[in-house]
Amino acid sequence: MEEIKWNIQLNEQQEKTRQENIAFCLHDAFVLNFLKENGLNESFVKEHSAKLKQWAENKAICAKCQGLDHCQFDHGKTFEIMIDDGFLTQVYSKCRYLKEEEEKSQYLKNYRLFHGNNDMKLRDFSMLDIKRSDSKELLEVSKLLMQSEHQRKGIYLHGKPGIGKTFLMNCMANLYVKKGKTVAFVNSATLISDLKNGFGVSGMAETTLNVLKNCDVLFLDDIGGESISAWSRDEILMPLLNERMEKNKKTYFTSNYSFNELEEHFSIDSRGNVDRIKANRLMERIKAVSAEKNLKGVNRRL
Repeated sequence: MEEIKWNIQLNEQQEKTRQENIAFCLHDAFVLNFLKENGLNESFVKEHSAKLKQWAENKAICAKCQGLDHCQFDHGKTFEIMIDDGFLTQVYSKCRYLKEEEEKSQYLKNYRLFHGNNDMKLRDFSMLDIKRSDSKELLEVSKLLMQSEHQRKGIYLHGKPGIGKTFLMNCMANLYVKKGKTVAFVNSATLISDLKNGFGVSGMAETTLNVLKNCDVLFLDDIGGESISAWSRDEILMPLLNERMEKNKKTYFTSNYSFNELEEHFSIDSRGNVDRIKANRLMERIKAVSAEKNLKGVNRRL
């Protein structure tokens, strides 16, 4: 295909700008390297000086960029140039920082259900504050959690509010998704509330429970923090944990209650009805899928 050449007359200022662009390109390392790679000469520069100069200036800005937070373009999206059938073509591309960010976040697709903000999905054991007075305890529990990956049971982590139970479990959940495991991380109170409010939505409750029953690893955060009713205990938690027990699915918990305290808590519903047998049956499932560990530490919320 023969390229059409347009005979366009430039005024004095336009011709001056054109000559400046040509001079810039013929001394720019990015342009000179592009010409060499594509077997092009000075005449090509004269025809495309404006576009080459813009591209080279953008490349120089990107080369000095310190990260996406400093991006002067479209959050990591810039353009490259290429020769396509003899024509100079612009192709939009992702910078190295955007590519790195996307690679790091690829594992997030393994979350089947997640209650929390995006920062919680990025937590890692390396982020632990080892300057805290309770750092030795946190490091010990972190080691226990990581070892549990290779054991049959998950961990039931209990302790006072605000000492870092959820943070540690976030780290553990992220460890699993980075290794390709499907994970659900749910707050117990939020889960029960969502299921209750979703009764009018066709298939919502069934779909949610199927996700929780079948994901590789389930994290139930703050179990015991939900409003206790016969329905939530016997129709939601009991069949969910029973199925995970039967399928040998790894399950983790955080709670303000110890095993004994949680059983007492589950034995009395919000109406004051007492049923210790059903509470005991639920606890048997929890104990079957997790090992109890008490976390001691300083309340960081105070």
